[in-house]
Amino acid sequence: MWPFNLVLDSQSKETGWVLLNGPIVRPKQHEQFAALRRASYRFCGMSSYLTFPQRQTGDALDYETVCEAWCHCFREPERFLTTSIPRSLISISDFTDYQQIAPRNFRRTQSSNSFDLIYVGGMQNWQHERKNWRLAAHTIPRICAELRLKALVIGNADHEFREAPQVTYAATLPWSEFMAQLSAARLLFVPNLLDASPKVLGEALCLNVPIVVNRKILGGWKYVNSFTGAFFDDGADALSAVRRCLDSRLQPREWFRANYGPYLSGSRLLRLLGSVDPGISERRYLRLADSDETGSSGEMLTRNLGPPDIGEQ
Repeated sequence: MWPFNLVLDSQSKETGWVLLNGPIVRPKQHEQFAALRRASYRFCGMSSYLTFPQRQTGDALDYETVCEAWCHCFREPERFLTTSIPRSLISISDFTDYQQIAPRNFRRTQSSNSFDLIYVGGMQNWQHERKNWRLAAHTIPRICAELRLKALVIGNADHEFREAPQVTYAATLPWSEFMAQLSAARLLFVPNLLDASPKVLGEALCLNVPIVVNRKILGGWKYVNSFTGAFFDDGADALSAVRRCLDSRLQPREWFRANYGPYLSGSRLLRLLGSVDPGISERRYLRLADSDETGSSGEMLTRNLGPPDIGEQ
């Protein structure tokens, strides 16, 4: 269960390593953590939740002591990692499988609506803060009006994000339907701030959908370049960033395939873990157990968009 993720070799055999993706706060998580330690598993941290491994209120564990290596998403890792633990710029979203997440695998039905822009905002206040709901509310209607675009917003209209022409709201979508809508979109709009590893970015790139991303996003910034999309700094320049993407001939899928995916990312993970565990016999790449490979952004739409905040426990 979250936040644990078994690390396997290229033949899907266990390596004795587990990724720790976020804080251990629930009783069942503590039980599983204890069981894994009793079974002599070794832990590698993975920054997949807010500013983890920074401690949150009510969390007493020192995760850099628990883990022997760390996969992080940060521009300045020294702000979040306080020890000299071996580290590498690796995110869960790096392992998105472009063979599975491919445009040919997702087709909208003829009766469904199509959208130019998609934004995943969530249904609850803690999700809205993470996904920068307020900025999206002030920006997306204006973008749609000025550029004559249609937007799909995952979330409900409220006092901040009011109903607007050319904006459609959806509370939840089955993963396959969300993938079909995303595959048909012209861009993904990501104003998010405290997102450490937004899988929807990897999925959009694999579906050949350009991304327009807040420059201050915590993780996922490494996916934005002249082949994949554009950054924006605030609501004032979001429209110009969207326009640049729509006017450019981008190749997000080809760029992602050339730089990420299960093999290349698994090779990087192997180099990191091999630096602290010479006993790993694998020489090609490591992979992640299927239990978390299905935890994509689309499925998370029906699971409250990820793990709960520590304050909710």
